[in-house]
Amino acid sequence: MRKRAWAVALATACAAGCATPQTWLYRPEPAAERRPLLVLAVAVPPFQDARANANTDELMQYAMPLFPFGWQDLSHPEYEQRHANTGTWLWKPDEDLARATVAELNQARIFKQVAFSRGVGEADLKLEGTVKSTRYRSQMFSYGLSVVGPLFWVLGAPSDSFDNELVLAFRLRENGNDKVLWEKEYSRQIGKTSWIYNVQDDFRYPELAKAILRQLVDDLGAFADMNGRVLPVSGK
Repeated sequence: MRKRAWAVALATACAAGCATPQTWLYRPEPAAERRPLLVLAVAVPPFQDARANANTDELMQYAMPLFPFGWQDLSHPEYEQRHANTGTWLWKPDEDLARATVAELNQARIFKQVAFSRGVGEADLKLEGTVKSTRYRSQMFSYGLSVVGPLFWVLGAPSDSFDNELVLAFRLRENGNDKVLWEKEYSRQIGKTSWIYNVQDDFRYPELAKAILRQLVDDLGAFADMNGRVLPVSGK
C-alpha cells in the first residue's frame, strides 16, 4: 500500500512537470458596421518594453522537505521554459500586443486604416504602446511533504495557484510634430487556483489584452467623437 502511495505521488508530480507549450492567439471583436469615425491613417509600431528585469524561479522548491510550496515571480514570463501548468510560451509581447491592437482597432472602424509598422511612414497619426508589466506569479503546493505532497492533490487539495498581470500604456501622437493628442494607462489582473481534477490555464494574457483593448476602443471612440473637428486632416 505504501509503495502504491509513493507511485501515485511521483506520477502526479511528474505529470505536473510535463506541461504543454502555449502559443499567443488573439481574436478581435467582429467588425463594426459603420463608416470610420475619423478619415485618418494610424501607424502602430512595436510596443516599448518597460518591464522590470527580474525573474525568480523557485518552482521546484516544492520538492524540498518542509517547504510548503515552490514559487515563481516573473517579470518576463515568456523567457521561462516552464510555468505552474504550462511549458514554454511562444509569445513576443512587444510585437504580439501591437498586432492585436491593430486588429482590434481596424475591426472597430474608428480610423480609416490602422497598420502595424516599424516606421511611421505617411500615416497621419501614430499610436505608441508601452508594456509596463506582464508579471506572473505562481505557487505549487507540497504542504511541506516534498514529493509526497501531491498525494494531497489526489485527495482534493489545491495543487497550485497563479496570478497574471498586464499593464499597458498608450499614447496617440500626430505624425511629424509628435504632438500628444491622447494618452492613458490600463491594468488588468487575473488569478486562479488549480486542482488536478480542474487544472487552470495559467497563460491568460490574451484574455487580459482583450479586456484592455476593448476599453481602448471605447476610449478612442469617445476621443474621436469629441475631437474629430480639431484633428489634422488626412494627407492622403
